[in-house]
Amino acid sequence: MGCGASTQASPPRQLVLLGGGECGKTTIFKQIQILHGTGFGDNASDWLNATHQSPLRSLRVLLAAVEAAVKDGAPDLQPDVKAAAVATHGEYGMAGDKPLNPKAAKAIADLFADPAVTTLKKEAEEKGTKLDLDDNADYFLKKVEELAVEGYKPSTDDILKVRDPTRTIETLDFQYNKAKFRVIDVGGQRMERPKWNLTGDITAVIFVCALTEYNQVLREDVKQNRLKESLNLFDIACNRRYPDKPILLFLNKKDLFAEKIKHTDLKACFPTYKGGCDYDAALEYIKWKFMNVRKDKAKQIYVMETTATDTKNMEFIIKSMVDIVEKQNLAQSGFS
Repeated sequence: MGCGASTQASPPRQLVLLGGGECGKTTIFKQIQILHGTGFGDNASDWLNATHQSPLRSLRVLLAAVEAAVKDGAPDLQPDVKAAAVATHGEYGMAGDKPLNPKAAKAIADLFADPAVTTLKKEAEEKGTKLDLDDNADYFLKKVEELAVEGYKPSTDDILKVRDPTRTIETLDFQYNKAKFRVIDVGGQRMERPKWNLTGDITAVIFVCALTEYNQVLREDVKQNRLKESLNLFDIACNRRYPDKPILLFLNKKDLFAEKIKHTDLKACFPTYKGGCDYDAALEYIKWKFMNVRKDKAKQIYVMETTATDTKNMEFIIKSMVDIVEKQNLAQSGFS
């Protein structure tokens, strides 16, 4: 399939992955590698440092959160837990490549289990706020001592759940039936976005937005709401950068959104929203906000709700994505 007859092999359909930071783009890229590439196999150990850094980031966040809460009258950590956690923080600091040792892992595990931390996390959830932890922080904190065992090899779940910002343009070629595809993952942080102009000829855009970000702010700009930033980026992708390309809009982290919306109203982002803490109403409102961004109302936008860390869900989503791209390719080639 392709545009016109040729004795040469058709070039791959190029799909560019766009979206803000921490929306799940890279996790989707990893899922394609698992489902249609070579997987991680012998390269799994390359992810060990990233998995170690997750609980170390949580250590820094939790210590700072407890310290701030104590100033407001909240209970402090147990003395032995605090001493070990502070010592671990001093040992590791902001180092990004020092592996966890068992002593440090135990200090982090004890910190996570301390009543002061569990109370703080519970109160934050009840207030509809969020400690500045990675989305999957609890997953790594619960297994932190396992991560530090000598010879530990990251599992596929570890690799999918770990936060690993894209800092270069990464590409992955794969074949689905007889069609060849190339997925291009471009960093979503503000400093990486100039690279959006370096992606070449694109067949379709996959734009990823995390549904959970409606009450979160950017790490690089605490005054900017993440969901509103995603809408701004969607405007750039949809109306300016790729106005003539079909867009597949992945509304990601639907599993986490389903839990968050139970106690945190979408009004936190959109004051005019009146649907309350209802999953379907909030989801439809977010869809409407994105669809309303497009200036050309005839422009094709395919909306999919995704959980990028769920391989079964992504297997279905990727199949649907390929089907849509192939139909678009046929239509542009003069077939229907």
